[in-house]
Amino acid sequence: MPREKTFNVDVALQKAGETFWSHGYDATSMRDLLGAMGIQKGSFYDTFGSKRSVYIRSLEQYVDTRFAHFFGEMIQGQGPMESLRTLTEVVYEECIGTAGHRGCMLINCALELAHSDTGAQRIVQRALEFHEQSYADLIIAGQQAGEISGELDAMATAKAMLAIVIGMRVVSRAGASRATLRTLADQILLLLER
Repeated sequence: MPREKTFNVDVALQKAGETFWSHGYDATSMRDLLGAMGIQKGSFYDTFGSKRSVYIRSLEQYVDTRFAHFFGEMIQGQGPMESLRTLTEVVYEECIGTAGHRGCMLINCALELAHSDTGAQRIVQRALEFHEQSYADLIIAGQQAGEISGELDAMATAKAMLAIVIGMRVVSRAGASRATLRTLADQILLLLER
């Protein structure tokens, strides 16, 4: 008869994700994970199977939670253009904040693992496509509301916006100045004025 778990799996995954996010996959040791998750090695392997498995699960949890907040709760009740401004400002604030040096767990995964791990690659591709489509949907809604020019190619603009957001996440991790990050954030909004 299997033993009942004495820890919350979702909380353990979140703590694992925080550790991976701060240190990266390769630099995170099993000792780091067990300490952060507050579980014993036997419980870890019994529940998660491997370091890779817990990484993939914590990455999925990060994406699901983050995007539900980013494209749901954060912009609820706002118009399309206001939503795009809010999302851009949130990215900027996160990049200049105390955790800006961590970048984004998803982008970090794209840089570290997605080229060599098909599971990680699928998660990254799916998340980036969702992010891009969410921007495009907001642009289209803005065009329909007369807030954004109808001549703008919504998907091409969404791709450019996402590319700038990814760039902001990467350069913030590398220690970019506030001025650089502000310039990049402003460029996102300038794309919508063409």
